[in-house]
Amino acid sequence: MKLVVGIILIVMSIVHVIYGEKMQVNVLKKLGVNNILIGSYRVMSFQGGLLLFAVGVVEIMVYTGLIVLTGFAIFMPLGIVCLNVISVFIVAIVKHRELIKATIPQFLIFSIIIILQVWSVI
Repeated sequence: MKLVVGIILIVMSIVHVIYGEKMQVNVLKKLGVNNILIGSYRVMSFQGGLLLFAVGVVEIMVYTGLIVLTGFAIFMPLGIVCLNVISVFIVAIVKHRELIKATIPQFLIFSIIIILQVWSVI
């Protein structure tokens, strides 16, 4: 399970950064948004991508036995992914309900990731 989760998270991290750059930044540029907002978006997109990448690497390292997580640390990768999903859900519910429909594919993929992570720690 951890290997599959790790690979999916790494792929998602790459897609996150590439999609954010190619699609979202281009839209912002066409709208004439100032460079500070575009830069802020790029930072957030890159941070999110790096976070997913790091968790994916940790999951693969646990799978290969390069590191061992014990005690509370076993739940850290799962907690990080859950916090990521919860933060998107909160923003969508509170401020931008139109995001709910747009993020359904992401929620489905992250639901699968979370289920696999839960299975791997049980």
